[in-house]
Amino acid sequence: MTRKEYIIKQKKMGRHIFGVFPAQYPREILWAMNVAPVEIWDPPLEITGANAHLQPYICSVVKLGLELILQGKCDDLDGFLFPHTCDSIQNLASIVNDYLGMEKPCYFFYHPKAPFRDSSRIFYMEHLKGLAALLKQQLGPLDFSKLNQCVEQGRQVTSLLRELYNMRASGEISASNVQFYRVIRQGEFLLPDDFIPLLEEFLTASKGRSVAGPAVILSGVLPNPPEILTLLDELGVRVADDDFLSCSRRLLVPFSQARDPFEAMAETYFAMPPCTTKGSSIDERLNYLFGKIEGSGARGVIFDMVKFCEPELFDVPQLVKELKERGLATLVIDSELNQGLSGQLNTRVEAFVEMIS
Repeated sequence: MTRKEYIIKQKKMGRHIFGVFPAQYPREILWAMNVAPVEIWDPPLEITGANAHLQPYICSVVKLGLELILQGKCDDLDGFLFPHTCDSIQNLASIVNDYLGMEKPCYFFYHPKAPFRDSSRIFYMEHLKGLAALLKQQLGPLDFSKLNQCVEQGRQVTSLLRELYNMRASGEISASNVQFYRVIRQGEFLLPDDFIPLLEEFLTASKGRSVAGPAVILSGVLPNPPEILTLLDELGVRVADDDFLSCSRRLLVPFSQARDPFEAMAETYFAMPPCTTKGSSIDERLNYLFGKIEGSGARGVIFDMVKFCEPELFDVPQLVKELKERGLATLVIDSELNQGLSGQLNTRVEAFVEMIS
């Protein structure tokens, strides 16, 4: 079932559909309030109108999200949620809410940034409860028993994803790189009732030995352009783990034992792996990367960068320098979303794979 077909199905079942911009947000609150959140990362569109509203040096995550709205492909949505992931997405929120005349509810969610203090936790808890209070005006009151169920479903999703990642890191998964991320990314729009069975089925079907080629770590915002996964499959390279914002950074979080659902969601946020969107230090990110490298036996790191993504690009030079000093191979790819791999990039990836082989 395609994303569009799934949205239509959920709409017919009486659910509200929200467009959610990257990256981390309290999805359990939306699930509990009968909302199907549909994340907007990299819709396959040609940009025709967004450039008139944005500077030329804005990342294509923001450009494509705005283009999706301008082309009328969000007309059937019941609202938008804008997390304060970066300055560009916050500015996009202002454009959509204040200048486009969308006449759809726009909600905003603000994350505290590192270094964290006791006040950071208070701030986050207040924003969780504040979002629920704002949504109540459109969707009705939040059912706390339902919220507890949704928090538990979130734990189930995380547990299954962690099992998949562990299998892949140890070379015990037969799925290709393309297949792996195709399944993982369906969590961007599937509700847990549908995503959990899909992950369970994929786990069972994918048990086996991985390809025998060299292993690498992918780092960046999201696995795009998708052609890089296809090329790595063709070259016999195993993506042993990732440091993607859209994947492991926000999905593989430790469980919270808190009984209060708001406490559990807060603990989950502060336990997220190091990330540029949290203001994590270079040392934290390096330790996180080295842990993945040691746990998977990866021989190098490919930084798959979205062009003009400032939070990520600020860190990359220092990460590359430290990795090289420790004898690890690195490759930095900087491209627009959905633009494919040029002949030059193709050659650079092939040369990198030959080097680590």
